[in-house]
Parts: sequence; structure tokens; C-alpha cells
Amino acid sequence: ASTGSYTFTVISWNVAGLRAFVKKQPDALMDLANKYGADVICLQETKLQEGHLDDKKLKLREYFEEKLEGFDSHWSYSLEKKGYSGTAMFIKKRQGVAKNGDGKKKQAKLGTFFGSLKGGEDKKNSSAKDTVSISALQLEPVNVDTELGLPAHDGEGRAITAEFPLFYLTNLYVPNSGQKLDRLGYRTKQWDADLLKKMQQLEKDGNKPVIWLGDLNVAHNEKDTWNEGAKHLAKSAGTTVEERASFEKQLSAGYTDAFRHLHPEGRGHYSYWSQRAGNREPNKGLRLDYFICSNELMEDVDGKKACVRDSYIVPDQLGSDHCPIVLEIEIKK
Repeated sequence: ASTGSYTFTVISWNVAGLRAFVKKQPDALMDLANKYGADVICLQETKLQEGHLDDKKLKLREYFEEKLEGFDSHWSYSLEKKGYSGTAMFIKKRQGVAKNGDGKKKQAKLGTFFGSLKGGEDKKNSSAKDTVSISALQLEPVNVDTELGLPAHDGEGRAITAEFPLFYLTNLYVPNSGQKLDRLGYRTKQWDADLLKKMQQLEKDGNKPVIWLGDLNVAHNEKDTWNEGAKHLAKSAGTTVEERASFEKQLSAGYTDAFRHLHPEGRGHYSYWSQRAGNREPNKGLRLDYFICSNELMEDVDGKKACVRDSYIVPDQLGSDHCPIVLEIEIKK
């Protein structure tokens, strides 16, 4: 039997306002999708309202249909505040998954079923991606939810969860504690605690691992900040003792920061730089963007169908005060 496998690639990026972003960098998402062979693209801080996609002046729906034509899009909007927060998830369409007349999915093999992406076919994994006969059903979402199902947190459009056959993928824009730390209590005592419970519930109900990802608005420890030891950090959103302890508590419940696991001693790897301070060029940044995985996804053992292989940051990609991050999961036959 063939011991084939497929590299399932997830890209995450806080775009700091999608309307401005697509004007500044019209081809960035398409180019990233091509370059890394993306299967899922998760965006945070889109700052869109429900009407924006179909706004005749903005032409955003046409933009995504053209630039990311091989993807289905899912959107979560802030209902409580305009031009604020918001997340999006683009999931690769599988032409190999035909629907039966009864609406049920019919199995097909991947092989030739990759819809071409617009633009150059500069796929890092293209040869592997196009030849392996993994069932397309393994790569197709079973369900996509544009809220957490937690009324206390769902008004700001901060979460989208896609359930795949082998794992859950939750795209998050975690609340910032604020310049004056006015939301610190809400963020650590409510949001962080409720999110952990939600992830544990998904694992239990679906009997499969979870990955939560995106702009988590915390720099975990001294390796994740350029100026560790500076006095103001303890009073700054993202680097407070409370946020770091809260994040530590989540990880210790059975989850792994994929990038740090794979690059335990790496320094100077950041995903956010203050634009006001001009910190990008000298690489004075913070690592605020993550892929947090159930521990079992980091273990490669016989019979395991999904295993994290790599996680990296793309600091040279401009367009926002954050840069994209990437996760590669091996899906085995």
C-alpha cells in the first residue's frame, strides 16, 4: 500500500483593516496562497460589517472571487461596534468532493482535483500536493461556525471554527486588554477561561484534537519580546503578568504553542511591530500570533492520521503591523 501523505497548510494574518489592506496590497493574499500552497487562510481584525462585502463601491466580494477563486469564504462580524474586530476564514474548495442528489458528500481522490489558483503556481509543496491520493473528504470541512456559541463573547466577531474530519481549527482575534488595561479582567478571567473550556468541550464532543490560532494578543515570555525587562511591559497590554499567567494556564491544560515547540531557543522571531514607533525595520517586535495545538498533534505515532510538521513566521510580508504565520500539518493516508 502507498504510504502517501498530504501537507495541509494554514496561514494566519491580522490584516489591521481589510478595506485598506486590499488597496495597499491587492495581490498579497493570492501570492501567499500560491507561494505556500494554502489550504486555509485565516484573517483577523478585518473591521468589516455585514454589508461591506456587497457594497458596490468597495467591490470586496468580486475582489475575493477573483483573487481567491479556489476558496470558500466565511465571515464573522462585530455586531456591537462598527469598523471593529472581525474575522474571516478562506477554505480551499475540493473539486473532488461531489455532492450526491441527497446533498451528502461523495468520496473522490485528490490527485487531479486541485482548482488552479490565480497567478503563479509557485507552490512550495506543489509536487507533493498534486500527486498524493489522500481522500478529498479528509480535507473538506464537516461544518463551519462563525461564532463560539458563547453569548458573552460572540458580539464582536472574534471567532470562526471549522471542523475537519481530523481536527477542529478555530480562528481567533483575542480581545486586547486596552491601553489603560480596562479590559484586562474581562480578557483573562472571562474570555481566556471560557475559550479553554470551549476548546476542551470540542475535543471531548468531537473526539479529535483542536488547533486555535490567530492574534492571541499575548507575548508569552521573554523570548517573545524585543525589550524584555523594560518596566512598562508589566503595565502594557499583551505583556502583563496576568495575561502571561492566563496563557500559561491554557497551555498547561494539554496544549502546545507549535512555533515554540519546534523552535525552542529561537530569538528575534516576532509577528507584530509598532508602526508608530517605526519598530519594524530594527525588528523591535512582539510575537502575538500563534497556532496552539492539542498535544497529540505534536506526536508522530503509528496510526495517527494528522501531525504538525512545521510552523514559521513570514516577517518580510508587508501590508499590516502584523505579519503572516504558517502551520503545516501532515495528513496521512
